[in-house]
Amino acid sequence: MTDLYSTSQPRFPVPSRQVTASPDIGSASRTVVLALRPDSSDEVLEQAIAAARRENAAVQAVVFGTDTTTAPSTSPLAECTKLGAALAEAKLDYAVHRAGPDAAEQILGLAADHGAALIVMSTKRRSPVVKLLLGSSAQQVILEAECPVLLVK
Repeated sequence: MTDLYSTSQPRFPVPSRQVTASPDIGSASRTVVLALRPDSSDEVLEQAIAAARRENAAVQAVVFGTDTTTAPSTSPLAECTKLGAALAEAKLDYAVHRAGPDAAEQILGLAADHGAALIVMSTKRRSPVVKLLLGSSAQQVILEAECPVLLVK
């Protein structure tokens, strides 16, 4: 007998957040997870590419928006496409995903699902009050990740 009251049943299938991917991403044996904000420095992507080459790994990337009003307004979809082109140009296998409501959980989920060798994540300085009120995705990833995490400012 099925207990319909204590087990939540999804009403609709969860849509995929994957925007673009290379054809051979499914056959990758090693993975580097990249968490990238559009307003982060170019160094974040460079470090992720270097790590993927060093580990002979594919890249699973999550693009998440910025929470500042001073950053240029760009479409997350356009940023995902731009990142996919940069990873293809670097001749890496890749998949680029839009961020969900909880970026930290999504990053940790990708790392766990693909047995990530490393997580490369962009970060920025935030005031203690903002950290208290909003929390910190980077802090959650550092504390809960099963693999090494490289934070790049």
